[in-house]
Amino acid sequence: MAINTPVYPVIDTVGPRIETAGEVGAEENRRSFITRLFWGAMGLVSAGIAAPIISYLISPILGGQGAAEWVQLGKLDDLPLNVPQRVEVVRRVVEGWVTASQQVTAWVVRLPDKLYVFDPHCTHLGCAYRWDDQAKSFFCPCHSAVFNLEGKVISGPPPRPLDVYKYEIRDGFVYVVPNPVERVA
Repeated sequence: MAINTPVYPVIDTVGPRIETAGEVGAEENRRSFITRLFWGAMGLVSAGIAAPIISYLISPILGGQGAAEWVQLGKLDDLPLNVPQRVEVVRRVVEGWVTASQQVTAWVVRLPDKLYVFDPHCTHLGCAYRWDDQAKSFFCPCHSAVFNLEGKVISGPPPRPLDVYKYEIRDGFVYVVPNPVERVA
C-alpha cells in the first residue's frame, strides 16, 4: 500500500526577488526621503508664518497690563517755587491692539522742601478744580471746595485731600505715573 503524500511545488523566491527588490527599495527610499524633505520644509514655512500671527494674537493678553508707565512732565528747574503749575502732556496708550494718544493733566506744586503732583480732579465728585491766585488756594466750583498748596481740605465737602500721582525725578526731569493715589487726612 502506498501512501499518497501531497506534493507541494517548491518556489524559488530568493533569486528573482532580490533583483527587483533592490530596485523597488532604492525607489522607495528616494521617494520617502523626498516626501520627508517636502513635509519638513512645509512645516518650517508654516511655523514661520504662524509664529508672528500667534504672537500678535496672544501678546495683548500676556502683555504688561497695569505696568507703571512713566510720563515726563518737564524740568524740575522750570517749576517756580510756591506757585502751582498746570501741566499737560500727551502719552501713548496701548490697549490690546489699539494705540491711542491720551492727554495727561496734573497740578505740580514745588515747595522748598517737597514736590506735590496732584490729580486734576476734586476728591468730592471728580470735578476739575483751578488755582485761585488771589486766595492762594485751589478752588473747586462744583460745591465750593477749597484746598491749600499741599492739597489739604480747607473748606467744603471733600472727604479727603487731593489725590496725588506717584513721581520720580530723573536727570532733573519730573516723571509721573498718571494713576491717582488716594491720600488720607
